[in-house]
Amino acid sequence: MHHQFHKTLGAYVPEHVTPSTTSPLKLKSAVDKANLGEMWDMILSLDYGVSNVNELPHDRRDEFLNVMSLLLQAFDR
Repeated sequence: MHHQFHKTLGAYVPEHVTPSTTSPLKLKSAVDKANLGEMWDMILSLDYGVSNVNELPHDRRDEFLNVMSLLLQAFDR
């Protein structure tokens, strides 16, 4: 019975891999409100090599937004 329960759950997808549902503007506003704007710019330039989130390809942009969303949640507690 225990095995059957786990079998119906489906594939596990980590939280940091799921697509972002937050728009870049809303997330940037929340990041600025939490005084994390410098972190946004630093991660964007050092880790992604761009100065604007719109310069990133779609998959890399989603990755960056997910990272920033998780950091915002961590620092906003």
